[in-house]
Amino acid sequence: MAEFGTRVVFVSTFNRGLAITAWALDAFALVSYIAVHASLRQPLVLVPVAFVALAAWAVLWRPRLVVDDDGTELRNVFRTVFIPWEALIQVDTRHALTLFTPGRRFSAWVAPAPGRAAASRAARAERRGKVGPAPTRDDGTVRPGDLLGTDSGQAAYLVRDRWSELRDNGRLELGVADTAPVRIQVHVWLSAALLVLLVASFFVLLG
Repeated sequence: MAEFGTRVVFVSTFNRGLAITAWALDAFALVSYIAVHASLRQPLVLVPVAFVALAAWAVLWRPRLVVDDDGTELRNVFRTVFIPWEALIQVDTRHALTLFTPGRRFSAWVAPAPGRAAASRAARAERRGKVGPAPTRDDGTVRPGDLLGTDSGQAAYLVRDRWSELRDNGRLELGVADTAPVRIQVHVWLSAALLVLLVASFFVLLG
C-alpha cells in the first residue's frame, strides 16, 4: 500500500518497449534511405520520420496514470483528465481501466485490458504466487482486466488501494460526487502537430 502523501506514477513498460522499437525502426529506415541515396536527396522524407517519432512518443511513451491523495490523473493521447477522489464512484477494467463519475466515464490509455494470451500469462503468474490475487466480482469470478499481472490490473489496484485507504480513514468528503469538479485539459498543440504531420506524410509518400 502506498502511504498517505505519496505520489505514484504508473506507465506501461510494454508500451514503452514498443515505443523504443518504433524509434529504432524509424531511425533504421532513415539511415537506410541515406545509405542508398548517398545523401538526404529529398529532405521531405524527414516528415514521415518525424510523424512516426512523435506518434510513438504521444501514443506509447507519454501516457501515464498518476495517483496521489488528491485524486487520479489520466494522461491520454489527446487530453489529460484529473478526477478528485470525491467524484469517483466506480472503477472498472472490462476494456481498459475506466474511472466512472456521475454521468461520465474516463478510460486510461496506459492501461488497456489484456488479450487472451496476456490474461493467461497473468493468471499463471497469480497461481504461482508471483503476483497477488486479483479482486473477485460478486459472482466469485475474476475479470481478466483485474489480474495484477496486467497493465489494467496493476493500474486498477493503485487506484482502488488509495481510494479505499482514504475513504476508510475518513479523509474523503462523501455525498459530493455530483458537484466535485473533474478537470480536463485538451492537448491542442500535440493533436495539431500529429494531424499536420500525418497529412503531410500522406502527401510526401504519395509523391
